[in-house]
Amino acid sequence: MSGHFPVRPEEFETAFIEQVFDAAPGSLQSLTHEPVGTGQVCDSYRFTCDWAEGDHPETFIAKCPSADPVSRGAAAIFHLYDMEVGWYRDVAAGSGVCCPRSYHANITDDEQQFVLLLQDMAPATQGDQLAGASLVQVETTLAAAAALHNVQPDKGFDSHEWLHHGAGNSAFMENNLPKGYPLFRERFSQLLSSDILDLGQQLIDRISRYVAHEPPELTITHGDMRLDNILFHVDGRVAALVDWQTCSLGNPANDIAYMIGTSFADPADRRQHEQRLVKDYLAARSGAPDFETFWQEYRRHAFSGFIMAINASLHVEQTERGDRMFAAMAERPAQMALDLDSLSLL
Repeated sequence: MSGHFPVRPEEFETAFIEQVFDAAPGSLQSLTHEPVGTGQVCDSYRFTCDWAEGDHPETFIAKCPSADPVSRGAAAIFHLYDMEVGWYRDVAAGSGVCCPRSYHANITDDEQQFVLLLQDMAPATQGDQLAGASLVQVETTLAAAAALHNVQPDKGFDSHEWLHHGAGNSAFMENNLPKGYPLFRERFSQLLSSDILDLGQQLIDRISRYVAHEPPELTITHGDMRLDNILFHVDGRVAALVDWQTCSLGNPANDIAYMIGTSFADPADRRQHEQRLVKDYLAARSGAPDFETFWQEYRRHAFSGFIMAINASLHVEQTERGDRMFAAMAERPAQMALDLDSLSLL
């Protein structure tokens, strides 16, 4: 898709919003906005509408390209905007997956500019990556993951080009993580122990084997299923999975290991519950592999959160909260990988 559309909040005009919601011209009397979220590669805003007539949403969320050129550059390299727009435009509505409704999705052919208008899920609130998850939050997220991994597009996976960006992104990661890891190690030397950083180097030394592994199954995966990208009701149950910028065809064990590995602040809680959590997830899947087959994939992908922390931290705008978040995303999965002897599988 292409054509002219707003990409910054100040560019949104009432006539454009009236068109999106099929409202009568002049029926939107005013439009205001405020920033929301803590996204690293795009900017999000809550718009409030004053409608004179019609049954239209009083609020909606707009996602726009990041104002930061470093983050926009990362989005272009990894096709992040194209994957998220593709998910909402082509699959989300009929998927049965917990995610916001899309009102409008558009992107330029060069993938540099995009806009998404999404359902406002308030009063649901974002999970807290730094604080960690409750058991209920993990359980309900894994149920949402099972629904996602059950999705079969009507025309098959090959009908959506954006689903296949993951393969190119893995090749880029394989080539660039060895160069970038010394920078990561130096930057996080005060936030991560030497044992964790040494494990990271051992992982980087084996990254080609990690990337080359052929998974036993492929499904649509979220790719960044962590607490900051999930909205929860007050009771801890999932309201919506958001931030679909890494959505692609991939190994579903990556989502599950990533989610469990990055979510428990106390590794003892993860150790106590993880096998049962994986079994419950598999029970909700259609045509899932047996537990032992999936468990091997789960163990192997214990590194997924660590890899995302390394890769993302090197390509997005640096912030104090971002560094603390990336440190937590590295440390928790690293401990999981040690517990599960994941390095022995590489």
